[in-house]
Amino acid sequence: MELGIVGDLAPKLLIPPPMAITGGFRIVELAALALCDKVDRVIVYVDGPDLGLPLVLDKFCRLEVRFQRPPDDVVKVDVGVAPYLLASTNLRCAGVDLGLGGEPLRECTRLESYADLVEANVKLMELAISKLKALGFETVRGEARGVVKGDVVLLGKAHEYTYISGPAIVGPESEALPFSYVRPGSVLYFGVKARDEVKNSILDAFVHKEHHGYLGDSYVSAFVNFGAGTTVSNLKNTLGLIRPSYAGRGYRKLGPIVGEFVKTAIGTLIYGGKYVGPLSHLYGVVDRDIAPLTIYRNGVEEPMSEAKLPELLRRDLSRFGLEHKLEVYLKRLGIVKKEE
Repeated sequence: MELGIVGDLAPKLLIPPPMAITGGFRIVELAALALCDKVDRVIVYVDGPDLGLPLVLDKFCRLEVRFQRPPDDVVKVDVGVAPYLLASTNLRCAGVDLGLGGEPLRECTRLESYADLVEANVKLMELAISKLKALGFETVRGEARGVVKGDVVLLGKAHEYTYISGPAIVGPESEALPFSYVRPGSVLYFGVKARDEVKNSILDAFVHKEHHGYLGDSYVSAFVNFGAGTTVSNLKNTLGLIRPSYAGRGYRKLGPIVGEFVKTAIGTLIYGGKYVGPLSHLYGVVDRDIAPLTIYRNGVEEPMSEAKLPELLRRDLSRFGLEHKLEVYLKRLGIVKKEE
């Protein structure tokens, strides 16, 4: 079967929205997981560049992602509705009319932002893990040296003196490092290293959080490095709603949305609901949104040198065998900056 996942999410990140993560896996993977017991192969079209990012379920669900505009005759599903395919492949909600079998799902709210992906993360993860189990997927395949409780997909490592409480995903080559508490809703997608406390947060590929510090209700895109002591807020002192600039609604609990290649210095503190644009460097207390390519030091913002950008990106990508994708990332960054 062929399917096009279209539409956008706020705020803008480098990774195309259909490759975003919620429920433990990329949205393209959730679509394949929902359909892989009905068809031999699922082909998903993504109107965006191939950034060389890993997939976790592509072999299990016979998924092929084609990075091109979907052909006119291919069924298209909005990116903010596609995750609901896990609940029913007979979608009749949020402007989508897709009858692929099952009881019709007539009530759903389109996921419009990365904050919405975080908010829906636990419920979608429960659906995804339930589907995996029904299909005979062995959820614990990695090293479980710590304590693992509840529904946990463990494909990486849980080191000694770790406690993982499901639902949670520890993907291939990911590690829950010693003396860590990985709470429900946490996603260590691929090649992630996480220490200390992580709660209902999505960590895309190659995120390094190797030191102490709290991360809660946050979306962290690929290639981010958190310096020691980096901590985020996810709750207002007034217990009122957090209202991010990029969304038209409020959230009771919400950490930051962190773009690709962001680096934080030691002791960085980030307020809840803030957007940190791709390739920004943070120092101190971050109490505002940060545009892409910004160096932020305790309230002072300055643009990063664009002349240095190719070399900075090359260094990062070479760490993960993706140096050949440098020009693709540079071009994508230009699109993000323009739309910001």
